[in-house]
Amino acid sequence: MPDPGEHQTQATPAVDEEVMGLLHDHVPLTLLVDLMAAPASEQVLLEEGMPDEPWWESPARHGGRDPGTSANA
Repeated sequence: MPDPGEHQTQATPAVDEEVMGLLHDHVPLTLLVDLMAAPASEQVLLEEGMPDEPWWESPARHGGRDPGTSANA
């Protein structure tokens, strides 16, 4: 009997086809298994909240410039 807290999925033909395509494209099976076992992003966000600093908006990641501007501007 499966543990009620375990993440369970039911494969469908479309999912099977997608997984086989990823395997055909040399995506490691272990990566696919890890992704299937990981909690959903929404669940992680609810449990951990947003980071204190929005690192994805940091100008330092774009050479000190606004990511919406061109490098020649």
